[in-house]
Amino acid sequence: MKSVTIKILALLLAALMVLPMLAACGDTTEENPDTTAGQVTEGDTERQPAVAKKDYQDAEFVAIYCADTFNEGYFFIDEEDRKPGNDMDDRVYERALNVEEYLGVDIIAENGGTFQEYTTPLKNAISAGDDSYQMVMTHVYMEVANLITNNYLRDFQDFESMQLEEDYWNYGLMSDLSINDKMFCGYNDFCLANCYMIGFNKDMVAEYSGTIGNLYDQVRNKQWTLEKMIEYSSLVSQDNGDGKWDENDTYGFSCFAWVPLVSFQHAANIPIVKEGTDGEFYISPMVDNSEKIIALDEMLYDFMKAEYTYTYSPFDGKQALPLKSGRVMFEIVNNYGLVSTKEEDVKVGVLPYPLWDSKQEKYQTLSWNGVLGIPTTVQDEDMVGDTIEMLAWYSEPVNTAFYETLLGSKVADAPEDVEMLNLVWAGQVSDMGLVFSSSSNQMDALLYALAHHVSVEGKPAYATYYRQNQKAAERLLNKMFEED
Repeated sequence: MKSVTIKILALLLAALMVLPMLAACGDTTEENPDTTAGQVTEGDTERQPAVAKKDYQDAEFVAIYCADTFNEGYFFIDEEDRKPGNDMDDRVYERALNVEEYLGVDIIAENGGTFQEYTTPLKNAISAGDDSYQMVMTHVYMEVANLITNNYLRDFQDFESMQLEEDYWNYGLMSDLSINDKMFCGYNDFCLANCYMIGFNKDMVAEYSGTIGNLYDQVRNKQWTLEKMIEYSSLVSQDNGDGKWDENDTYGFSCFAWVPLVSFQHAANIPIVKEGTDGEFYISPMVDNSEKIIALDEMLYDFMKAEYTYTYSPFDGKQALPLKSGRVMFEIVNNYGLVSTKEEDVKVGVLPYPLWDSKQEKYQTLSWNGVLGIPTTVQDEDMVGDTIEMLAWYSEPVNTAFYETLLGSKVADAPEDVEMLNLVWAGQVSDMGLVFSSSSNQMDALLYALAHHVSVEGKPAYATYYRQNQKAAERLLNKMFEED
């Protein structure tokens, strides 16, 4: 099911292909002044929200968020924090204002702090039976399982005004994370994409064009594989003359050797958790893809240890080596990180994570979004349901601005990168093994098994991790469903 974001990207791509000199796509309300922001026009028919205009007489809707995952300024912004001429700030601010005016509510965003802090005030309020919070915006996984098993969250299906099967909701992802058919984890167009992709230095790649060729065509023809990316990365390895390999040298590949490594597993179409025919969930790599996961683990280990690869991790104290340094050809980048490349001299292109092989059906990347949750203590169900629904409904202009912020003025010169971003975002997948990894230490260990092997001295290969952690991880994950 396509989200509004993907539809926007497809339209932008088509426009850029026809008019390559056109500047970045402007605000849809300027192109059609009769269209209210957030409403979708299909042909001559303007789609109207399912929620009727209301007046809740300034009822407070308080959303507490984990600052580690829901980046500040991208979801709510105060008037005094808006930067002049920043379209993203304007659209985020206008979304909240539109919802407040449409429903007569007062939306308040509370920074709950880090992944270690954000649930404390929420839990305290719920334990006291206090209706202090109407929505929680979680870390990608920390505390999500605990919030569910300790009965802190409501089922989104309880709220009649939420149109969960509309295209501005991601019903598929919510279904994948459902527990006994209850949807405690909400996801819609309010949740901006948070994932990793492969960035590359266009000028450096051009220097090796005789060997590398056209990367965009390789993606289109399903020839962009992990083996190819490693081969191209091996072309670049240059010491600056001081005799030691560090962040001052030039490399074919650079990455944070922790979180982004997990996404290689899903790029190879190896999920962590699957549901068996008996309804029980199991850790699947060594059951369904044993040869592939072992080969992937070995390939990544050798790749990350090669002299043409620069890695840094939470354990080594090394500095990052970004694309903007001009001394790395490929880097794993978070989509938020693309914003920092706009004003740099280095021309940056983007690609999806590579396929395992050309036989693979599609490109995939793991979604590192947090999810939305509704506290069990909410009292005004109509107000809460209406507000969350309308935040999603009014998100199309925000998504457009977010997309333009990533590439900025480079959009007009890079229609291929528009296409690649479309492909990356359309290929996002989720996994219980990620979202519910806090259900046990064993599940967390399996989530980061590839990264542990690469980055932590003396840690074993994937097969050993599986044998050590599989049974306990499965038992404690399935216990979540028994307790519901």
